[in-house]
Amino acid sequence: MKVEVLGNAQDGGVPHLGCECELCEQAREKPEEAKKIASLLLEEGDGENSNARYLIDATPDLRYQITGKYIDGVFLSHEGLGHMTGLLFLGKESHNYEGIPVYTSEKANEFLQKNDPYRLLKDRGNIDVYEIEDGDEQNLMNGCIEIMETEHPRVNTNNFCFMIHGKEKKLFYVSDVHEWSHEIKQKVKEADIAILDGTFWSADEIDRYSEVSHPTITNTMAEMEDVNTEIYFTHLNHTNPAYREDSEERGELEKRGFEIAEQGMEFKI
Repeated sequence: MKVEVLGNAQDGGVPHLGCECELCEQAREKPEEAKKIASLLLEEGDGENSNARYLIDATPDLRYQITGKYIDGVFLSHEGLGHMTGLLFLGKESHNYEGIPVYTSEKANEFLQKNDPYRLLKDRGNIDVYEIEDGDEQNLMNGCIEIMETEHPRVNTNNFCFMIHGKEKKLFYVSDVHEWSHEIKQKVKEADIAILDGTFWSADEIDRYSEVSHPTITNTMAEMEDVNTEIYFTHLNHTNPAYREDSEERGELEKRGFEIAEQGMEFKI
């Protein structure tokens, strides 16, 4: 199985609406340097002859993130801006898919049923929704996805992270989390590769950090330094200095054995 990083930005992406920082302005001037919103693509098979393709989260950047006409399923961590809105591109106004399985929580399913235009995706048969919960395992052709529920920093809903079991390795994906619980840390230790919430470098990046408190990268590195797992960071906010390859923060991160999950990275598991 191959796991591809489709994006590594927080829900607002880079450039971020209304921001004139150096990173965002550079992304406007050079669109190829824009950062797409955090998501993964799981492929079972070989390149264009892949036998199955699954998305983890459907972002607003979806039409730039995947090629090819088929998707075999979508796993949603929760119903936030950067995680669910890409489903709309599966509908009649876009490719008009038929019966794409969407795996998500009871609360997210209820949201899809009650709110237009998402409701139309179900009514028109573009998607079939399957509810998942903590501890479930969804079998794939050459592995499975294990579901783990965790607390979201802001949204009052179910929030999932995913342990992806391949034939040879396990990859743990946690894009949004409030804190590193003992249970999550144990899963990180169990995995060969972990892609973790790296929204902020430090708590002083934005004035309203207390409203959207994610674990900072500095704290996560301290928490995970004793873990013998390849650790990458994703879901970076546009304010995060570790985004810049020439920054002191990026240098410190890499010196301590961590990395940024860059879009286009691939992991064979």
